[in-house]
Amino acid sequence: MVQFDPISLRQQFPILSQLANDHPLVYLDNAATTQKPHCVLNAIMDYYQTSNANVHRGSHFLSDKATNLFEQARQTVAEFIQAPEESHVIWCKGATEAINQVAYGLEAELKPDDEILISSLEHHANLVPWQQLAQRTGAVLRSIPFTSDAKWETEYASYFNEKTKIFACAQISNAIGVQLPLKQLMLEAKRVKALTLIDGAQAVAHYPVNMAELDCDFYVFSGHKMYAPTGIGVLYGKEKALERLQPLQTGGEMVLRVSLSSTEFNRLPYRLEAGTPNIEGVIALASACDFLMAQDRQAILNWEISLANRVRRILLNEADIKIYSPENSTLVSFVVKNINLVDLNGFLDSKGIGIRSGSHCAHPLMAQLGVNGTLRASFACYNNERDADHFVATLLDAIDLLAE
Repeated sequence: MVQFDPISLRQQFPILSQLANDHPLVYLDNAATTQKPHCVLNAIMDYYQTSNANVHRGSHFLSDKATNLFEQARQTVAEFIQAPEESHVIWCKGATEAINQVAYGLEAELKPDDEILISSLEHHANLVPWQQLAQRTGAVLRSIPFTSDAKWETEYASYFNEKTKIFACAQISNAIGVQLPLKQLMLEAKRVKALTLIDGAQAVAHYPVNMAELDCDFYVFSGHKMYAPTGIGVLYGKEKALERLQPLQTGGEMVLRVSLSSTEFNRLPYRLEAGTPNIEGVIALASACDFLMAQDRQAILNWEISLANRVRRILLNEADIKIYSPENSTLVSFVVKNINLVDLNGFLDSKGIGIRSGSHCAHPLMAQLGVNGTLRASFACYNNERDADHFVATLLDAIDLLAE
């Protein structure tokens, strides 16, 4: 384990050394996507320079080399999420495709009046696929409400009943950083024998995850939010749950034998991985997992939370600022009274500060909170106290200027 040193760690991310609008870059949009360390960038380049070939299908040196790297990556990801079976790691483009695979794959099992249950703070990626599934099958989509003062309704049991066939929720809200009470929610879902899916996209970069402890049927996440490239992600599932899924895509690689009249699908994981995969993305995702597993992750998490709390403490003293994210989150989500979010975001960008403004792909949550959107500053391992302090100082300058 590498001792956490924020200075040397930051130096592993070359993009952070550039100027943005003639100012030192302050990147605080990590909940949207993270930057990539040298090891991940090198993994992509090394694959193309030394191992570029299609996997599984060739019988030659480069294909064998690429296939070995590809399947070693599956082992690495299984280790990263503490999963007991590497063949249950399914490659996807990201969490969105993984959720769509599950939603589509279970369509034949739903009937009218069955219920799909989600939380009211879900990212659209964990809402729209279930909404569309409900419309196609006649099932009912319901949500567990979340209050504007960051409290969950306490009577979990009332939302789960014998009609609940699927329960899907985020591990952590991308919009306001709230952690869901997964242990209680999973217990209620199991009580009614519902299949469960956890969207871990906002969790895996910050928190170690353990599939045995979570005990969900499906777990999904995206590589680009954990220092890996875009276009690669993971669907992990229990064997019986994965076997119930109809493939979202069909074609090459996912078959054992094909005739003009019938097809026999391949075994897991290949049955759910049609076509030529994102080979370099898979290998680079494994490199990102290695990067994180080599770190003192608790120290990094403490650092990220301390930076968010550093910002939060100052903003709490501003009467015109309302914060929606909880204490001890890795992000700060807030609004400023009577000032347009876009104007604030534009001012910050002009000073080299990148944050996110808007609904964060969570329209129902924003409607429930009574706002059009929030400003969100989200922290990663490479951020530092200067980033936090410069952001706050510039934000307060912008408020003074735009309030006039």
